[in-house]
Amino acid sequence: MTTMSTPSPHRPVAAEPRAVPPIDPRVVPPPPPQNAQRFVVLPNGLEVACQSAKETDHIFEDIFEHRVYLSHGITLWDGACVFDVGGNIGLFTVFLHQTFRDLATYTFEPAPPLFQILHYNAARYGGAGRAKLFPCGISDRFGTASLTFYPYSSGMSSFYGNQQEERDVLRAILENQRSAGDGEAAVVLERSEDFLDARLTSVTYDCPLVPLSHIIRQEGVQSIDLLKIDVQKSEIDVLRGLAPEDWARVRQIAMEVHDLDGQLALVQDLLAQNGFNVVTEQDPLYRNSVMYNLYAVQKGFYQRAGGSSAGASTSAARSQQSKAAFARLREQRKGR
Repeated sequence: MTTMSTPSPHRPVAAEPRAVPPIDPRVVPPPPPQNAQRFVVLPNGLEVACQSAKETDHIFEDIFEHRVYLSHGITLWDGACVFDVGGNIGLFTVFLHQTFRDLATYTFEPAPPLFQILHYNAARYGGAGRAKLFPCGISDRFGTASLTFYPYSSGMSSFYGNQQEERDVLRAILENQRSAGDGEAAVVLERSEDFLDARLTSVTYDCPLVPLSHIIRQEGVQSIDLLKIDVQKSEIDVLRGLAPEDWARVRQIAMEVHDLDGQLALVQDLLAQNGFNVVTEQDPLYRNSVMYNLYAVQKGFYQRAGGSSAGASTSAARSQQSKAAFARLREQRKGR
């Protein structure tokens, strides 16, 4: 596989392979402490714990309304197997178990504060399914790495923390929101430096890392119907943690990619080399930033599953396409 062009101070330290016991959320844990986390009621009526109410609103909109991880024909069905790498507070895990029956989900979140919230939310709304939670990060080797955790921008927490890069992304988001007529963003931009300083207050945690293929072996996973990756600059590390013989197990991928040092092209090439058709787009919210969404489908998957090829370009069109593909699969199951 391709290697990174520049080494990072946050690269994991090599260690002996070891088991990573998952947490099975069939018993709801105690709620996260009120003084550390908030509780919000989502527009669909579910009450969840969260790190930030405003950030949770954005995550809900992406996952539940825009179905950003089921775009460009990405399709799921009852009984599918999903790996969620970068689970944050667990809203994608909750969405999956609220939307489909009998899913097997494997969710990974290394930040201790987020994992605590993830555990609570998944136990309340995903425990009836086959949900397993892992308090670790996924990388290309065993080890430990320092995670920069941003309590007020938890979605930007990263093993490759760089405040200037994070500031650039946040500033681009604010500019795009102001351009779209968001008056609050316009006010914030008038004092943007103070705002960004506060949003990027950080703490660090030493977190365990394991390769993806280790989890596949440990859990006896035969196929991954969707690999969702949202890991803030560690995406190439996650993919490199797949052993050559395991690439064929992965059917679909939905991921966020940070195009730093040519990483978008590296990811696209790596996926193409391993038999995927790839579609890339940039959300209008992230225009003029390094953040892109990428969707990859194993060649021949739609023919085997009864769907059709991807390629829609608008949010509405790709949402309809994924829903139509899912409907075809459901009709096929009824006829069996």
